Amino acid sequence: MLPLVVGAGATALAVALTMATGGSFTAHTGYEQALREITLRDWWQLWAIPPVEFTLILLLAFVLFRSRGAVNRGYAISAIALLLLAVCSPVAGLAQGGLFSAHMSQHVLVGGFAPLLVMLAIPKVDPRRVVRRWWHPLTHPAVAFPLWTGSTVVWLLAGVHHEVLVSQPLWIIQQVAFFSFGILLWAPILERFTVAPDWFGMGAKAGYMAGVWIVGLTFANIYWFSGHAFYGSHAAAAEAWGISALEDQGNAGTVMMVTHCFLAFGAVGVLFFKGATERGLQQRLIEAGMDADDARFAVRYGDAEAAARSVGIARTIRVGID
Repeated sequence: MLPLVVGAGATALAVALTMATGGSFTAHTGYEQALREITLRDWWQLWAIPPVEFTLILLLAFVLFRSRGAVNRGYAISAIALLLLAVCSPVAGLAQGGLFSAHMSQHVLVGGFAPLLVMLAIPKVDPRRVVRRWWHPLTHPAVAFPLWTGSTVVWLLAGVHHEVLVSQPLWIIQQVAFFSFGILLWAPILERFTVAPDWFGMGAKAGYMAGVWIVGLTFANIYWFSGHAFYGSHAAAAEAWGISALEDQGNAGTVMMVTHCFLAFGAVGVLFFKGATERGLQQRLIEAGMDADDARFAVRYGDAEAAARSVGIARTIRVGID
């Protein structure tokens, strides 16, 4: 019942906003329309319901909520809401009209934050029950990170970006690619769909996320300090907003830098405290008589609370008491 309620509510809200703001039930596409569609006065009217993307998002919602696993509904609903924001709200209208900084905002929502929320929504894999699939090698950290980086580079090439703006099918393919490679990026970190190698512990995961930050930092610095606007296709939209294409490109670099810092440093912070907690619990389980391998497995993959109860210790340490 909840999937139907969420889907119906999201659809009703999108339709209402589209009708109320004078939006469109088709996507805004093509940088040549920027001067007509994008102004400071009427940007709020750029709500749209692109049918293909909207259908794919509802399909994802159905898959998440109908999953046999213990789906975290809060994360799942947040992921669907974020994807709808990225493809239906004025962010999408501005992006498809050619404003590069808006396009970059859509990139990070679809390719960074939404995949993270989706992965957090599904349960962690049990290595004792995992069934190897053809795509499992793609989730290895030594493969997933280069694939994600390569996808980012290819889609940000000036020639490719121009074709994306003028071709609705290619636009859809780009969004699907960003989301898919985002899933691959987060898979070894969160260990959903896959079991990370034994060597890929908290320290290696922190280094992995530092690599994500470096990719964002590199692009941001290129956009900030190149002194050249790489994307002529975005110039019309920038002019409609009263800024130069170079300024728009710099704003896109800022979007990339801020969001990659948030994702990378946020993940590193969580990994650091999670690692410290897990190491402490693992040591206390061993001291309480549990086999070292069993303790490591329980902390990393199993039910740590159940393991702690089985040997009569607390899951966490209360400072000054334990």
